Amino acid sequence: MYKIFQSAEPELVAVYGRRKIGKTFLIRNAFEKQLIFEFSGIHNALLDAQLDNFTRALSKPAGLPVAKPGNWLAAFDLLTSYLAPLIKSQRKVIFLTSSPG
Repeated sequence: MYKIFQSAEPELVAVYGRRKIGKTFLIRNAFEKQLIFEFSGIHNALLDAQLDNFTRALSKPAGLPVAKPGNWLAAFDLLTSYLAPLIKSQRKVIFLTSSPG
């Protein structure tokens, strides 16, 4: 996993497996210092609830209230605006996960 982190290119890593085997623990501990945003989706939730959840997740690290986006495209635009100044100097980790269903 560290080889991927040291790559010169942006990387997408999918970690999957049975429930309760430590996937989230692995990511949080392996990349503790580089982790700058974490979002966990809500299983079977409607779009409005997912966007509320995303807004809360983005408001925490930003330290400011964030207006709820109307759709996922706007949500990821907000995320991009938050991340842009943070990723200029060094590689960072964004952790997206789903809750168990």
